[in-house]
Amino acid sequence: MRDEAEVWQALLRRKGLSVTDLAGQLGVTRQHAHRLLTGRRPADSQRDELEHALALGTPTAGRPLFAVGELDDNGELDIVPAGDAQPLFASREVATDVARALEPASLHVCVLPVWPAYAWRNLVAFHAAWGADPEPRKLFVVDNGEEDLPLDALVGEIRAGLDATLRSRAQARDPAYLSQVEARLQRLN
Repeated sequence: MRDEAEVWQALLRRKGLSVTDLAGQLGVTRQHAHRLLTGRRPADSQRDELEHALALGTPTAGRPLFAVGELDDNGELDIVPAGDAQPLFASREVATDVARALEPASLHVCVLPVWPAYAWRNLVAFHAAWGADPEPRKLFVVDNGEEDLPLDALVGEIRAGLDATLRSRAQARDPAYLSQVEARLQRLN
């Protein structure tokens, strides 16, 4: 699983923020913010503020939710759907447990703070790629306590869907597939 400091730095770049911008949002010095981002200072006391400032999307009232994502070696971040649904987690701990269980499928797996509107737009884009209409019910919070299903059973189903998506995505990094794609494109040129 990707190191939390790597994820925070990638989120900072993705949001187009500087360390100075983040320090201003957190009300700390630039040096303190830098240490938080690099993991040289424990972030536990300011984790909520960091997640709020770095969550993908436009902030809204309340706290961000958490999605299982991937951070590739080029610093690209992406949230991972479970099949054609986008599960989110209210608890960072539950999301982290799910992500850790997915490490055999992807070494790039991580937990990303996200705002619900961002997750919805991501789900809409996923469905649009297939020419399908997105359904609001396919964006849901796994651990919101409103379901009658036992959390362990629900998390198990979600983990299986995320695992299948991650294993399929691994083909995008597979050198054999990449060389086939390159060869096909070269023949076209």
